Amino acid sequence: MTIRTLAAAWTLALAIITGCAEREADRQPAERVFINGVVYTANTEQATVSALATRGERIVYVGDNDGARALVGETTEVVDLAGRMLLPGLHDMHIHPMAIVDDGSCDIDSAPLNLAEIASLVSSCIDERELPEGEWLAVAQWNFAVGNQPAGGFETLRQALDAAAPNHPVILWGNDGHHGAVNSAALVRAVNEKGIMVGISAETLASDFAGYREVIGVDAGGNPNGELHETARELVQPPMGLLLGELPEELMVEVARKLSANGITTVLDAATPPHSLLAYKSLLDSGDMTFNLSAAIFLDVPSYHREGGIDVDQMIADILSLRAEFDPLSQVTVDTAKIFVDGVMEGNPLNDPPTLPNAAVINPYQQPRFAIDLEAGSAEIVGYVNTSSELCQKVRDAMDHYMSPEVNRVFHREAGYYPQQCRISRGVLEHPSDFIKAYMRELDAAGIKIHAHVIGDRAVRTAVEGMEALRASNGDSGLLHSLGHVQLVAPEDYQRIGDLGLYLVFTYAWLAPEFFYDMTVNPFIDQLASADDLYRADSYYMTNTYPAAQLARLGAVLAAGSDAPVDTREPRPFYNIQQAVTRANEEGTVLNPAGRIDIRSALDAYTINGAHLFGHADETGSLELGKYADLVMIDRDLLSLADEGKASTIAETEVLLTVFRGKPVYR
Repeated sequence: MTIRTLAAAWTLALAIITGCAEREADRQPAERVFINGVVYTANTEQATVSALATRGERIVYVGDNDGARALVGETTEVVDLAGRMLLPGLHDMHIHPMAIVDDGSCDIDSAPLNLAEIASLVSSCIDERELPEGEWLAVAQWNFAVGNQPAGGFETLRQALDAAAPNHPVILWGNDGHHGAVNSAALVRAVNEKGIMVGISAETLASDFAGYREVIGVDAGGNPNGELHETARELVQPPMGLLLGELPEELMVEVARKLSANGITTVLDAATPPHSLLAYKSLLDSGDMTFNLSAAIFLDVPSYHREGGIDVDQMIADILSLRAEFDPLSQVTVDTAKIFVDGVMEGNPLNDPPTLPNAAVINPYQQPRFAIDLEAGSAEIVGYVNTSSELCQKVRDAMDHYMSPEVNRVFHREAGYYPQQCRISRGVLEHPSDFIKAYMRELDAAGIKIHAHVIGDRAVRTAVEGMEALRASNGDSGLLHSLGHVQLVAPEDYQRIGDLGLYLVFTYAWLAPEFFYDMTVNPFIDQLASADDLYRADSYYMTNTYPAAQLARLGAVLAAGSDAPVDTREPRPFYNIQQAVTRANEEGTVLNPAGRIDIRSALDAYTINGAHLFGHADETGSLELGKYADLVMIDRDLLSLADEGKASTIAETEVLLTVFRGKPVYR
């Protein structure tokens, strides 16, 4: 007998002995038995059974009631589901955990406030905190896309914030991490590339900050209106704590509690600053970490600028160093990098001239003309600027000439729109495409997964090209790379995404049509006759926005992420599941009906697919024998609701029990 044959024989014998021991162990009483329910296993057959049993950290039985009752002993806790549902622990694969709890900051809480209400809140925050003159006020959870209507005599955010805080620099941090708004006391603090404080004005927008025109809002006179988006926010040197997701260690346990209360047992922190890993380590050391964490490391790219370009090698080395330091921790995985390919797709129709979106798109943004009703705080589409006209060409050839307030006024009086509206914009990539693709290639080569923020169709295409290039360069590494959000996709790129087998982390809550939000997007993508045309079925946006079902059929894999605290600090998994299935609002309007997915696909996105993306599908993500007992008991049968045409009530689901590794962590 050869050594190899002898080894094989010993392996077979050991397997037989171990198998017998496991079967003997399975006859022992279970610690917890669930019966009479709808147990969605999320296995490869998407099977449903009636009972499940656990012992210690593991699932020891999945099947019918009789088999489960056979495992009931004197100390077994028996849970009668009474027709209620048991799910695998939920996976939120795009969330910002440290921002889902209130840290006591001045906070708008995503409320759709008009400008007068914003001014009142800011003024109250300053008074309550007794801020010394000249000290910054940072305001959390400002909603750029809803509210902000002119009111109280204020037409711009700058005017409202100036009235509220004439002696304090103020910044409103957008709840999406991309938008911002400041007052005059903040604008004067802007520093140029030479480190000189020159302030942001019409003059410096034409010189020092010309490269930021796409992300700085202006008023009719070409002066800043207070809107600072993306990297433009950093020009005024604001306090960055809110943006970086810093949270006192004593509040970390509240993060764990909120996740458990929502049935979430695994998360991807979708933009993890390196220093925040210490807070997760502290939570783990305390014994209060009731979830698994994958950290998508977000590095400050400008800090890696060197003469000759960006030092990608050093970026990779720093992530590998973090992985070596923190990966030995149970429940914490450092194997992913976050890259922002572009920004966001909301414009501002309530500004005059309208602020354009900045997400990277293939076709130029439309230049809509709006009639603004100051009393009602609303805008109506009244037409579009013909950017191909001879007049617009003339303006673009001498744009600086048309930036003076007097020329602006005369032009508007004669043309009916502002010279700024002759601009042709396709939005901006957050970084040069060459860097994006090189960073992706080196991440893949180093064994680091990629999580890319993509909103516009040009950003999606850039990311897809990067994924194709790294596959050609490195071969198939087997790493599961993912795209987050995926708001707009060109039809030509559907098959390419499917061929790559990319994981798509949709925030399904955003699939609900919302008139005020959609007015900030749709009119800038398609030429619409009026607001009544907002959901025109054949428009480019309506047929290509969040194409979940279309991409899944071609080979992409659907995961799910709440992106909390965007819109709300609540992760809302069941609202997300509802919208994945319905894509409808209360009025029955459906956003891209072809993109709807069925209830089992939605549940899989939140469970087994997320587990595969995380990298622990052999241990959790489905309710199968031997896996960790990560499970969620809810108060209703979601499968029946969907089958009975009642999917619009899924959002009302309540979590009754969350179990993590066999231990109840929420009741």
